[in-house]
Amino acid sequence: MIHFVGIGGAGMCGLAEVLLSEGREVSGCDLRWSRATERLAALGARVLVGHDPAHLGGCELVVVSRAVPPTQEEIVRAKRLGIPVWPRARMLADLLRARFSLGVAGTHGKTTTTALLATALTAAGCDPCALVGAEVREFGGHARVGRGPVVAEVDESDGSLGEIEVNAAVVTSMDLSDHADHYRTWHQLHRTFASFVRGVPADGFVVLCAEIPEVAALLEVSRARVIRYGFGTGEVRARILGRRGLQVTFAVTVEGRERGTVRLPVPGAHNVLNATAALAAGLALGAPFEPMAQALERFRGVSRRFEVHCPDPLVVDDYAHNPVKVRAFLRALREVKSNARILTVFQPHRYSRTATTYAQFARAFDDADEVVVTDIYPADEPPVPGVTAQLIVQAVQPHRPVVWIPDLEGVAEYVRNRLRSGDVLATMGAGDVWKVARWVAESLGGEKG
Repeated sequence: MIHFVGIGGAGMCGLAEVLLSEGREVSGCDLRWSRATERLAALGARVLVGHDPAHLGGCELVVVSRAVPPTQEEIVRAKRLGIPVWPRARMLADLLRARFSLGVAGTHGKTTTTALLATALTAAGCDPCALVGAEVREFGGHARVGRGPVVAEVDESDGSLGEIEVNAAVVTSMDLSDHADHYRTWHQLHRTFASFVRGVPADGFVVLCAEIPEVAALLEVSRARVIRYGFGTGEVRARILGRRGLQVTFAVTVEGRERGTVRLPVPGAHNVLNATAALAAGLALGAPFEPMAQALERFRGVSRRFEVHCPDPLVVDDYAHNPVKVRAFLRALREVKSNARILTVFQPHRYSRTATTYAQFARAFDDADEVVVTDIYPADEPPVPGVTAQLIVQAVQPHRPVVWIPDLEGVAEYVRNRLRSGDVLATMGAGDVWKVARWVAESLGGEKG
């Protein structure tokens, strides 16, 4: 039996689901029940709440989430008993070696791109197995079980990306600010991505974003065929034709020949690039353009990626948690609601990330009218002396009206009193700030849609 410590985590539950589909015995534990753990229990996993060394009975292998420290009692006991303890990345690597695999990497856009590609390949009849770092509405969870190629989101945050071996790859972006706690220099970050790309065999392919010079430069280390995508450069290009509400329409050109148009139901130029990357990878796998384009037009989105909770006032939540993602999300929101008053709630994520990026938030909120900053969501980190949310408040203050409200309940009360019809409330962060969007939407009688 394979035991997952932190089985409800975004990167863990999909792996567990795929292993269950292969007939493996799976058990796991987490701090609380969630939709992910309930889904796994319904699929046959033995899911337990809380952590206890007694959970290891009958266990042959332990898979551990990055968020779980090595001092955690189940991990310590497993090592004493001689039970192998694998990080999630090693379990993923083992699964990817079993059949044709495509890994989607990048500091921004990898979750949405993976979901778009898996959705497109499904419609094209490729029956993919998909592993995504967020819940995909089309799949009802973080994974899709299929007999075709494995499409997996792969993570660069801890350097394990270089250990992942795939037959084909997509790289959407590179940004040092997202993981400055692990990567001290651009050279270190580039080396990890270069190792990943270099590992793709000569008979595979690599899809690279031509809009980001650091990504485009990875073609120099690739042994495989390189396909670049972008707006003005690359073998696969997108040209935005227009926007209507949350929908953006764009034309796709492949090696100079226009293949058709796509009406993508999620806004933003960055999402056009994500969709173009998915189409480029799908075409390289031999999937026909038309069913993929039609599938993207029906795409229902990924949890916490431009997730709408109420139509008016528009209440929308997003996982954006660093300056680049915040800026891109708010730019897309401003394109949708050009004349609206946008009230933004931002929850800083991790002390280490705040310490290295706070100054870069100064102009990240330029498309918002007002900004509310909450206390830092620590994740698994202890407090760092001198590192507080006030660092971000002080950086933003010269450029935008900004207030600090530490607790989410206080934030919800504050924005409820300020929202009017026609306004926009945007909550952002990688922690639990989504609760504010849900609470406010419920008080307004809104529904997701």
